[in-house]
Parts: sequence; structure tokens; C-alpha cells
Amino acid sequence: MAEQNARVSVSVVAFGPLKDEIAQNQIVILDNNSTIEHLIRILKIEKWLDQGLTVALNGNRCELSSMLEDGDEVALLPPVSGG
Repeated sequence: MAEQNARVSVSVVAFGPLKDEIAQNQIVILDNNSTIEHLIRILKIEKWLDQGLTVALNGNRCELSSMLEDGDEVALLPPVSGG
């Protein structure tokens, strides 16, 4: 039987200006059944959601409701701008 207090370890990779707000590459330990949205709250980068943050889970775009599993890689991609 799995422990109720199980934890998952997730690798987080940040790009662009997000690298200045959080560590570029880090491991985050979360409660089991955590979502992408929960991870974003823990990292305190919710403001980026209104600015067009794209999140990839194991190389594929994902929804905020996507569940995280042990060993997942989450890439945080801020909107691209420039001219």
C-alpha cells in the first residue's frame, strides 16, 4: 500500500526572464497528486500566467491541471517578445 504522505520529485527548468526569478534548473519536492498549477504557486510565479506562460511537461505542452509524477521534467517558457 502506498504511503498517504508520498512525495514526488520534479525537475524544473526555467527560460528567459524566469531564470532571474527562480533557479534555472532545480528539483522541487511536492506532495503526491500535485498539479502544474500547484507547482507554479509554490514557485511564486503566478503573475506569469496572465502574461502568457507556456508550460511543458516532459517535452509536451500541458494544462495547469496536469498531474505531476516522480521524475517529471517541467519547462517554464515565458512569452517571446522582441522585434
